[in-house]
Amino acid sequence: MRTASRIVIVAALLLVLGGLCVHYGATYDDNWPHPTGDQLQERGTEPFVGERVLLFGEVRAIDGDTISIHVTDDNDAVAAELEVYDIHTRVEPGGVVQVYGVLESETVLRADRTVVVNRGPNAAAFKLGASVVGLLLAVGYFLRHWRIEIRELTFRPRAIDDKHGSEPAPDTEGSDRG
Repeated sequence: MRTASRIVIVAALLLVLGGLCVHYGATYDDNWPHPTGDQLQERGTEPFVGERVLLFGEVRAIDGDTISIHVTDDNDAVAAELEVYDIHTRVEPGGVVQVYGVLESETVLRADRTVVVNRGPNAAAFKLGASVVGLLLAVGYFLRHWRIEIRELTFRPRAIDDKHGSEPAPDTEGSDRG
């Protein structure tokens, strides 16, 4: 396949992928079955009292099996401050949790299930660092077994001899051996 054809195909696929990402982002909040931070900011928590909700929030305070969380909107403004009861997981102030439960009043959420996203404020940096190390290991492993042909925009497997650092066997065509 010619290089120009490959470039056109890759560009077309990236354009389609970008369009799908924009469509997904534009319709995500409308299709989400639970109130978002933006919806809580616009309407308040009153319309959702008595309903099962799934909310994400930053832990502000801890008191036994009760935590206080801030639910934020897309602009990082606090949309709701809730007291969440029946928490049985370990989390520190500054950590992020997702809580599924019944919104009993405008400020009280009774948790059925709690998942800790980040235990503390430093957990996000650790996750990012571990991801970068994993990415570097994966790229290194790939490049150890494959060679990039820039001019042809292809990948070629490295010869077995390349792994051991020796020269490939010389071509025997045209030799004097009879």
